Amino acid sequence: MKKNKFLIGTAIACLALAVLIWLAFSQQSSSALTSSADSLKSEVGLKRVESQNGFARQNTMNLSPSEKERLSKQQIVFNEIEKDQLPSNVNFPLIKNGQGMVIKYDPNVIELKKVGDTVKFQMLEYGINRTGKIVEIEPVDQDIVRWTGKFDQGDPNQNFFTITQSQKDHYTIMQIFTEKGNYAAEIKDGVGLVQTMDDGVTDQELHHDHP
Repeated sequence: MKKNKFLIGTAIACLALAVLIWLAFSQQSSSALTSSADSLKSEVGLKRVESQNGFARQNTMNLSPSEKERLSKQQIVFNEIEKDQLPSNVNFPLIKNGQGMVIKYDPNVIELKKVGDTVKFQMLEYGINRTGKIVEIEPVDQDIVRWTGKFDQGDPNQNFFTITQSQKDHYTIMQIFTEKGNYAAEIKDGVGLVQTMDDGVTDQELHHDHP
């Protein structure tokens, strides 16, 4: 009788030990799976953020770290220059006439911007001085990228902008919408013109070849 009780007790102890080992293994496996899932989610989230925050564009890769930092902090998108500072060999094939605000532009300023970054448009010739934020960055094709932003002032459905540019052609088109008026800018090799939308161009024309 005592021997039977001993055997039963041993069997129960072995069963309990087996259950404990199984529970410990199950918990460890669950923890590992959870950790793996969390890691995967983080990786996917990071890739999603990276896709929204910028692209590995060729003309930013050769910049020094100090130059990247300087340009990334610059908020003013372009600067007005005098018409006599416009190089004579610059050709604007899409602009209907030469009237407008002449600007100097560094494409790397917008190339280094991320979603949420602040940009400023100073178009004093048209009475426009706006601050906005980048809300979307999207590739149009392998070479062309479009940045979309909303201005802080006014109805965001009427006050927004797009900047679409090709690195290969060193060519940029901007569309700037405000309740005061709508404007377009065409930029080639770092210089360009800002005009009222009626005289300007649309970013759909960016897909054509430019000299």
